[in-house]
Amino acid sequence: MLTGPEERLLTALASVEVDRNLRRDFPPALSLPALAMELGVVRSALHVPSASLESKGLIQSIKSNIIGATRRRTVLLITKRGLELANEMGILHHNDQNAPVAFGRSGDIETLQNLLSESGIVTLTGLPGIGKTTLARAATYDLDKEGRRFGWCTANAGTDLNLIMKSWTKFSFNESPKLSASRLEEDFIYVLDEAQEIHRRHADSIKSMIQNASQATILVITRTPSIFSTIPSATRYPLEGVDIEVAPKIAPHLEKKRATQIATALGGHPLAIEMWREGDDLPTPETPIAEFVTSTVLSRLSISAVKGLDKLSLEPFPVERNHSLSDQTVDDLDEAAILKWGESGFEAHHLIRNVHSAAMDDMTRESIHSNLAAHWSTIQGHEARAFEMHHKIASGQSLDLELVNAVSHESESAIAATLLSDALEREDREDLRIIAANLAISRGETDIARKIASDIEQGTDRWKIDLECARMSGDDNECSRIEELLLNRLPDSERASILVRGAIAMHDDRLPGPLDPELAIRLTKRLAKTEEISSEMSPSLMASTLILRYIIASGSSDVIQAASLRSSIVEILGEGHPRLEEIDLKITLRPWNDVSESRLFESIQGTVGRYARLKKIHWGLDSSAPETPQWLINAHDAEFNTEENKNRPEHRRIDAFAWYWSGAIHPDDRIRLWAEAARRLRAAGCMKAASEVLDEIHVEIRSRHR
Repeated sequence: MLTGPEERLLTALASVEVDRNLRRDFPPALSLPALAMELGVVRSALHVPSASLESKGLIQSIKSNIIGATRRRTVLLITKRGLELANEMGILHHNDQNAPVAFGRSGDIETLQNLLSESGIVTLTGLPGIGKTTLARAATYDLDKEGRRFGWCTANAGTDLNLIMKSWTKFSFNESPKLSASRLEEDFIYVLDEAQEIHRRHADSIKSMIQNASQATILVITRTPSIFSTIPSATRYPLEGVDIEVAPKIAPHLEKKRATQIATALGGHPLAIEMWREGDDLPTPETPIAEFVTSTVLSRLSISAVKGLDKLSLEPFPVERNHSLSDQTVDDLDEAAILKWGESGFEAHHLIRNVHSAAMDDMTRESIHSNLAAHWSTIQGHEARAFEMHHKIASGQSLDLELVNAVSHESESAIAATLLSDALEREDREDLRIIAANLAISRGETDIARKIASDIEQGTDRWKIDLECARMSGDDNECSRIEELLLNRLPDSERASILVRGAIAMHDDRLPGPLDPELAIRLTKRLAKTEEISSEMSPSLMASTLILRYIIASGSSDVIQAASLRSSIVEILGEGHPRLEEIDLKITLRPWNDVSESRLFESIQGTVGRYARLKKIHWGLDSSAPETPQWLINAHDAEFNTEENKNRPEHRRIDAFAWYWSGAIHPDDRIRLWAEAARRLRAAGCMKAASEVLDEIHVEIRSRHR
């Protein structure tokens, strides 16, 4: 007979397919951290059942390479005898083999399931390590078997509304909280775990979305206090400790009497019960968890492990192996059941992290942050720059613009926005405000951009931000007013940039098809204003001006002017420049024929990057309609269904037109796809194009009702 922990471990190992003759590069699922996570226990809880199973010849423990890991780790392999026993017991392919275990929570599971049976918001609150996530997974597992559908997002400091919507619905929308809320479906249960980790920069919009989703069922898992633990319309369910009698199951490494003693003293806190070891002092009844962690769990650590925990407790995000701590320190902390492992690396259990960091004085904390900033500055990559910026802010160091620009341009935009928000709280500088406001604009957050810019002194820097916000909002009158202010104050080189960028925005803010003659005239007049200051224009800006003129001349069949403009472009960029090749391709696709089709096919095949390919596919769809070849439709469908969402304006615009073209080539789902295209075009600042799509939707609806 196997004990419960032994059976669960054997089941987990039996469910992982592996070549038993292989002795290198095993799946990560066989490593101790992954098995502990799968079973919902700390790593140390596996020691007793794994040793027992190994003594019975049912599993074997070896050191081996792990796929994706940088060092050898201990893996557990089920033996042939173990597989035979698993098969005899009916656990080899048991339907419930992945069912999460929540000891002593049957009443809580039933209550939570009842709360989630109807639409509304439920907040599950409690101490760190009390078992909130485990309870939620156990409750939702049974509901999932009954046919309920779920969206689950585990939050951190870099989580924003866009990431949550992508986790819950598989799409990212860049929309207002109210519109995002309308996306949530009635028959889904949406779970937001670790909500307290969400940064205040993003928390208000996420909370607003949740409060506006009255039709949905939403479970918010959070510690208190947090902005999410006080949602007025939510039903709050505070989670307490487990029943004392289940303590031996939570801590199978302890005798029943001892486990009961520990559980009674620690108020049934499951993680604390698992962390107690023989040889530790017995906690007195009602010992505070923080005191137990400090006096008992952390007192077992070596000096080097404590120093490692000092660093780990102050890291803003999970870290990868070899990026922060030595292998020996990682092993020591892992053996002490302090580490929490995930897909993006490891971190200290939140209970440990909170207790340990709270015990530091300000001087110690700032010193550690300073050392970590220096450490991360030696590591390459955009993730390291985000860590470096966080620690420089926390240690009170002044930020250099090179680092800030690197983070704002290369890091995930939500993380960059978070760090810039922290930076402005520590160091309210106008240059940081300008970068933060422009980042908000690139994220489609015009209201936040305006709020950030409100403290920037009136002048050209402030007006540039106001101009972009006005463009994003489609306010032509405000755009004209601010442009006039800028053109009267800026030097010639910047005046030219305003004129050219505005012309490009006007050209792009329209649906596919021939260029309207009236728009062509307006663009030509606008670009003509740059002629007297062309000597002050950079080569790149001059090339952009000539390319737009080249497109206009080609669209109006002015062959002589087009040829002259192309020669001028070659003088600046050189024959064969990628920008020139792209425009040549776009122009030669009209008229559509076998030659242009073949050229497009070859160009798409040789293009790297989803957005670059989509742009060319869209040109082909525009030119070939209504006799679009099937290969081009298939190419668009493949790119449309590929996950690569970036958040720059040009990327948002291409994504928006991808939805438009999907509606054009798939008429059965056209209205839904075009409605989405209109929303995305607005988010990309293409207000006129969005209005044109809505007009086409109304035409489509009327045609169906005839």
